[in-house]
Amino acid sequence: MRWDNQMRDRVVVLVNSAAGAFVGQPEAARALADRLVTALERHGLPATARLESGATMADAACAATEAGARALLVAGGDGTLAAVAQALCDAETPHDHPPLAALPLGTANLLARDLSMPEDPEAAIAALAEGVVGRIDVGRVNGRVFLNAVVLGLFANTARQRERLRGAMTPVLWGRLGWRLLTAVRRWPRLRAVLKTESGVLRVKTHAMVVADNAYAERPGLLVRRDSLGRGALAIYVMKHHRPWQWLRLALGLMVSGTWRRDSDMLTADARRLTVFVRRRVIRATVDGEVVLLPPRLRFRLWPAALRVWVPAEAVPVLARFDGAARDLFRSG
Repeated sequence: MRWDNQMRDRVVVLVNSAAGAFVGQPEAARALADRLVTALERHGLPATARLESGATMADAACAATEAGARALLVAGGDGTLAAVAQALCDAETPHDHPPLAALPLGTANLLARDLSMPEDPEAAIAALAEGVVGRIDVGRVNGRVFLNAVVLGLFANTARQRERLRGAMTPVLWGRLGWRLLTAVRRWPRLRAVLKTESGVLRVKTHAMVVADNAYAERPGLLVRRDSLGRGALAIYVMKHHRPWQWLRLALGLMVSGTWRRDSDMLTADARRLTVFVRRRVIRATVDGEVVLLPPRLRFRLWPAALRVWVPAEAVPVLARFDGAARDLFRSG
């Protein structure tokens, strides 16, 4: 995949045409790409766009970088953003890659939310035009990049069922999915795992475990948020709940009171490095929302300030490092 010289010093817009938002709307992806280019140029930012499938987004990002793109605006979900970030972080000069901007187009869009990115395309471009460039931490599991979290156990199985209904989720189906989660607690076998960090070794039995790129804030809401993507630590959450009423208590603490981290059956820890051994031949997990199969030995690492990002000015407190105003940096080349 090659880009011509017209891509140099432009904002390259990459739209995931396979995103769930475009199910049944084949022309919507092109319309969004044109809309984003028009909005960027209206703000004095020369741009060009390309439609890609989820499988080719990373290659397109690498090609645009090699062609001299000034910045990358990626329209997709959390899994798409992680794939592009992987390509940028694995490049020969990972610290010099163009900054990445995230336009939310997925189911949860957790990273875009943490980076204060508006969902409306015009509002997002306006915020970026007056935005900043900086860096955020990057997590890896067995070398694979994640920007949000890796989830092991029962939640990963629920995510697999959600993927089958991609593009068709309704409040009723979300409710059914939650009910299945509660009823599956009794019959789903708990993971037996050994966790090794800088602080020592811990043996646990759990239905679900989350390893996040920086800690979640303790505030109410179905979708968890992070107040910082630059603390330089993985956040480990092990759910020791084994009865449906305990899971219901956790859900209420998450959605209503925001006290879920203080749940008596929740084990929390921070680490820069984590190794997890699981007594299974393979383990199903979600990596930034994408369902994958992983080996029983998992090596987690946190790379501080490893990814350049282009974000609205409101996101400065979240960054690991602040490089400057986007317009000044783009103008200086």
